[in-house]
Amino acid sequence: MQNREPIEIHHYDDKWPEKTESTYEVLIQYTNELTIKARQISQFPRPLIIYYDSQKKVNKKINSEYTYIAKLNGEKQGSLQVQQVIVGYDKNNEKIYVQYNPLGCEMNLSFPEEVTSYSIGLRLTGEGEATLSDLSIVAYEIPSSESKQELYDRYKEIDYLIVTNVYPEKNTYYQNMFIHKRVLGYKEKGLKVAIYRLNTSPVSVANYEYEGVPVFIGGEGVLSALLDTIAVKKVLFHFINEKMYRAVRNSKARNTPKIVWVHGFETTKWYRRWFNFYDNPKNLRDSLEHAKRNQQQLDFMHDIYTAKDDDIKFIFVSKWYKENVAEKDTSTIIGNYRIIHNLIDDSLFNYVEKPAEQRLRILTVRPFASRTYANDLTVKAILSLKDRPFFNELVFDIYGQGPLFDEVVEPLRNIPNVHLHNYFLSQQQIAEQHKTHGVFLSPSRMDSQGVSLGEAMSSGLVPVTSAVYAIPEFIDESCGFLAEGEDYKGLADAIEYLYKHPEVFLEKSAKSAERIRYQCGKNKMIQQEIEEILL
Repeated sequence: MQNREPIEIHHYDDKWPEKTESTYEVLIQYTNELTIKARQISQFPRPLIIYYDSQKKVNKKINSEYTYIAKLNGEKQGSLQVQQVIVGYDKNNEKIYVQYNPLGCEMNLSFPEEVTSYSIGLRLTGEGEATLSDLSIVAYEIPSSESKQELYDRYKEIDYLIVTNVYPEKNTYYQNMFIHKRVLGYKEKGLKVAIYRLNTSPVSVANYEYEGVPVFIGGEGVLSALLDTIAVKKVLFHFINEKMYRAVRNSKARNTPKIVWVHGFETTKWYRRWFNFYDNPKNLRDSLEHAKRNQQQLDFMHDIYTAKDDDIKFIFVSKWYKENVAEKDTSTIIGNYRIIHNLIDDSLFNYVEKPAEQRLRILTVRPFASRTYANDLTVKAILSLKDRPFFNELVFDIYGQGPLFDEVVEPLRNIPNVHLHNYFLSQQQIAEQHKTHGVFLSPSRMDSQGVSLGEAMSSGLVPVTSAVYAIPEFIDESCGFLAEGEDYKGLADAIEYLYKHPEVFLEKSAKSAERIRYQCGKNKMIQQEIEEILL
């Protein structure tokens, strides 16, 4: 709320339990700031919610004519993620309202009139430490609808709105980072861009800035209201779904030109990801429900691919995926499109000639949230190398986070030259790791491009990956190694070949950087995208 004095400020710092133990061990201390240390003590812990003052109602005098702004700010380390939880209750003490406010955000809570009280909690996942400088609810004497309108008016100069599912923030700076890289490139060229993260909340809206980029979080109705206020020149979509599109079509931007980036997931039949459902009966049952939702998404994609009453241009990140997946899985021939690869930030991931010794240092940076990423093949490849005479000369660094991490890497524990890092790295930290490694081990079961592979190649790492889906559009035998799908021995053999042939490592390292910079270099891709945006 700009230029307004609050009438109430409620800080929630001092009545948290000092220690909790369940699936996590959590230590909480308060001096000038609130410090939280969390450690997982079970293998697959569910998110933990801790309530302030043992879940007592912290405010029993909600005024429906006020705006209540939830604030959560601070810094965190490791894989720990922190969200502020606001639970609203009616006069009968029934829970009727729940909101999750991410670290670094301010959220207009938009309490329904039926809410008479609320409690405050913290939702924790991952491990690490957080120092919270602001954990509060601030009230302003203005109706919530008017305060939201003030927020929208603040960004009336925005020309382009990008609608997506997630975006980097203090908790999760890795999510859709490749979209953020685009946006920074647009800003460098003078385009005025904002982000809208669509979530399931129908009325509340949160906002924050990430490296100077304004970001909104809210539901369909808020998106429509925002577009009723801001007369954008184009609406840009990443990972489009029916809710996003419907919200835009229900606004004054109904006939505004649109660009839809198609990355793969949103236009792919479910059975292509069979590997996420085969391992237990529950997953097989879940696959039936997933198949239903997936078909609804594909029907939606078919409709917009063939729409006659809207101005839509489609951008595909690879030719292979457009022709072999998007069109086949939706039974369409897509006319108004262009192929523009995801950009690779070749200034951050710059090439420095590598010494031959770095072929002995193998790096993996992958999420552990899905079997799509084939981390199990990475583990099998390392185990296949374990009995080879040169194995102890190699060093493996595995970085990543997700619910499958502990399960997948368990066979590698206690192997001295395999280092497991259960957290994500920032882009700068990834670039630093590139400088000390020579091989990027990154198999896959499905990919429309492979951005992390491209970043490693730009730094001169030799990619060892799988010849599946669109990956061979970006990597060939001149610059890397492509094993057949599920062939972990082929991955291991590639590492052995590089061990025995240092001159091949040096040659492929140089060609790897050259290939990806020519095909996907940052300035080239940004220029192509801006051409489409400005048309």
